[in-house]
Amino acid sequence: MKRDWDLVREILLKLEACESTRGNLRPGDLAGYDEERVSYHVQIMIEAGLIEGECSKTTGRPLYCMAHRLTWAGHEFLDQVRSHAAWNRIKGVARERSLDLTLDVIKAAAKMVLESLLR
Repeated sequence: MKRDWDLVREILLKLEACESTRGNLRPGDLAGYDEERVSYHVQIMIEAGLIEGECSKTTGRPLYCMAHRLTWAGHEFLDQVRSHAAWNRIKGVARERSLDLTLDVIKAAAKMVLESLLR
């Protein structure tokens, strides 16, 4: 399954919007996205250290993952991509330079966008 950075951003935004530490983000909480796709992205975001959560895999059933909270790194990353305008500029910078979106490319592009805004 391909990584979908827009979905990653949506998961971070939705998880941050939870007003309680008891809140869990379930795969069905993201309208317009298939639950298995959301679960996969939650799993790789856990692996990347952006969020904490848990996954279960039952034989013959699709992966099911819930996100519990953002980590410090997840908050930092979300702060870089929160603004829709900044997010589009970050993706544009990567596209202009023919770079695939990776966590490192996004962070570097976010830094470039921020520096251009501060000038």
